[in-house]
Amino acid sequence: MNEKMRTLFAQRIGFTKKGVTTIKDDNDNLVYFITGRWGLVHDALSVYAVSGTLLAEIKQSSLGLFPKFELYSRQQKVGTLRRYYGVSTEMLFVKGLNWFLIGNLNNFRYKIYSGHTWIMRTGDVKKHAQDYIKFDFRHEQDEALCLCIAAILDYWASNGKKVRHKESELNFQKRTRPTLD
Repeated sequence: MNEKMRTLFAQRIGFTKKGVTTIKDDNDNLVYFITGRWGLVHDALSVYAVSGTLLAEIKQSSLGLFPKFELYSRQQKVGTLRRYYGVSTEMLFVKGLNWFLIGNLNNFRYKIYSGHTWIMRTGDVKKHAQDYIKFDFRHEQDEALCLCIAAILDYWASNGKKVRHKESELNFQKRTRPTLD
């Protein structure tokens, strides 16, 4: 079987911030755009083709430490995603699609597997002197759903870094002793 892997890119800064995120190919041609928001129940993030056709969505269906998300492909529910923690890596299971994801929030390196075969992998690259996320896809039909998952991972990574930074500031403040003049 002759498979042709496709590589896409998104700017690292602002990948999941409010507004529209563009996903481009090797030649900087626009392939997808992502829009939406989350943080509350029923919030959604949507992936559109350049033509404006809705391809995939991820909708938040619960709150808490382990929030739950529902994945939709062409407006049909295809799976659910819930956050789990591993020893030193992030692990996610996508029920309904039977996908397994393993990676690390700190360096945003992930692989999504279907069985023993990877279907998406991510990494950071420099392009045009800026930081980009590089997405390698094994099959084009999985791209939109995988981008939905990647956006959630980026959101968790961004929020986790903010929390860790605040905790480190608090720990520093606790260790600092006041001086009396």
